[in-house]
Amino acid sequence: MTSAEGNTPWRRARLVAGLAAAGLALGGCSMAGDGESNLVNGKEQFVQKCGACHALDRAGTTGVSGPDLDEAFARARTDGFGQSTFEGVVYGQIRQPNLDTQIDPKTGTELALMPPDLVKGQDARDVAAYVAMAAARGGEDTGQLADVGATEAEGTAKAEGGRLEIPADPSGSLAYVFAAATAPAGDLEITSPNESSVPHNIAIEGDGVDEIGPVVQDGGSSDVKAKLAAGTYAFYCSVPGHREGGMEGELTVE
Repeated sequence: MTSAEGNTPWRRARLVAGLAAAGLALGGCSMAGDGESNLVNGKEQFVQKCGACHALDRAGTTGVSGPDLDEAFARARTDGFGQSTFEGVVYGQIRQPNLDTQIDPKTGTELALMPPDLVKGQDARDVAAYVAMAAARGGEDTGQLADVGATEAEGTAKAEGGRLEIPADPSGSLAYVFAAATAPAGDLEITSPNESSVPHNIAIEGDGVDEIGPVVQDGGSSDVKAKLAAGTYAFYCSVPGHREGGMEGELTVE
C-alpha cells in the first residue's frame, strides 16, 4: 500500500465514498477469501509495505504521503459500517488503486502512484482484515498483535575512523536504527544501509552543509561525504513524506 498520493480532503472523501458504495454492494457479506485472515501477518505486511505512506495509530505507522487511515475511516466507523465492508474497500484499494496523476499542492511536482498488488493473495486479504479491524478504533493492540508494529529509533550512533553508520530500520518503518549520532569535526563519511524493500536514503544539512545520498532498498547503502565543523546537524531521509513522517535525527559534531 505504499503510495505518495497527497493526503488531501478530497482523497479522504473518496475513501469514505468508497465505503458507502461498498456498503451497498457488500451488505453484511464477508469478503471472499481462502480461509480465515491472519491479523498478525496483516499487521506485519502493513508495517513493511504500507506504513511508509499511511498513518495508522494502532500499527504505529506515521506516513504522510498517503491518506491517514484513521482519519479516512473515522466517519464510516461512526456511521456503523461493518468489518466486511471495511475489508472489501481496503482490498479493492490494494488491487485497483487510483492511478490518476497526482500533483503535490505544496511543490507542484508529480507524485508517485501506489502500485497495484503491492501485497498479493492471502497477504493482501490479511492486510485488509487488519486495517479493517484497526482503523479509527483507538486504543492499542493486545496479545500477539502487540508484539508487531513500527519501530522507533533509539540510542546514539558514534563515528569511528571518519565513518558513521546510521542504518535504516530493517522492517521498513519510517525510522533509522539510531535517533541521534555523534562525530568529531573533520571529514566524515555517513553510510545508511537499507535492508528493507521500502526506499530510503541518508541526507545531512546544517551550517552550510546540504548533502543528499542516493535512494536505495533491498540491501543497498546510501552514502554521503562532508567536511563538518563543530556544531549540530540534521540527518534525514529525503524521500517525499519520510522526513515529515519522523525519519530524521540529530548529529552532534564536536
